Amino acid sequence: MIFDVVAVADGPRISLGVALNLVVSRKTCPAARFCVALPEDAKFESAVAEQCITKYATSIVRIPSPRMTIDGRPYRIENKINALRALGTRRALLVDSDVLFLRPLPMDFLQRRAPAAVPEHSAEYSFPWARLYATLGLAQPTIKVLSGSGHVTDPWFNAGFVVAPNGEQLSSVWRMICEFVVRCDWVPDRWPYLDQIALPLAFAQLSPNRCVEHESVLPSRFNQNMFYWAKDQGHIQNGFVAHHHNRVKLLETYFSNILNWAADGNPIVHNILDELRSFDHE
Repeated sequence: MIFDVVAVADGPRISLGVALNLVVSRKTCPAARFCVALPEDAKFESAVAEQCITKYATSIVRIPSPRMTIDGRPYRIENKINALRALGTRRALLVDSDVLFLRPLPMDFLQRRAPAAVPEHSAEYSFPWARLYATLGLAQPTIKVLSGSGHVTDPWFNAGFVVAPNGEQLSSVWRMICEFVVRCDWVPDRWPYLDQIALPLAFAQLSPNRCVEHESVLPSRFNQNMFYWAKDQGHIQNGFVAHHHNRVKLLETYFSNILNWAADGNPIVHNILDELRSFDHE
């Protein structure tokens, strides 16, 4: 089953991450058809990333430059919303640049009618979810989710792996919610988490019951985070998707077999990793 994946390339760090996933996923998940979205005001800024993306992406599309701002700062994560729209009404997977597909994705499982994502990995803290849902006329969630840090919270999702049954539809609703939340000065942490705050609200808006439900919650294996502060990262190998946050040393420690396998006949993998090292501390 061929399926569409969309990722944003914006500047050297993000472009290099996309390039790495592209060259690795050709072997680990060959059914993925990658669309790389490049904002109109952006350049690759890395010849290695541009070479790899040009060679391995199924398509490269230009998307509008971000126009949302938070406290006067451009909110470039808006690129994700614009990238989804570029795929039209097709079913799509939106992925962050700093992920790797470790094995074929079970698309039969992901063929669900509802938009879905993996719970966020942040710690539990007070957030005005009730007021947000009420202000938007949405039903309060009756479910809780287990975050990556082990806390039980109200639905809060990471936007690193998002299933969109209709890319254009989710993009439109997600944007609408973001534009609402950005005007709510009583909502904390809009920078840099506006996209994550708006995501469960968008899922609720698109639900027949106007509520976040279980079918929008994906298991953590679809966005397995690499926690660089942990002594043992062995759990990362159990996922379908590893969210590595450009930690090159950890990538080479836990995924040397996959990286060497991908580099066989494609030595550009080593060039990508070498360039990514300068971002390893971020």
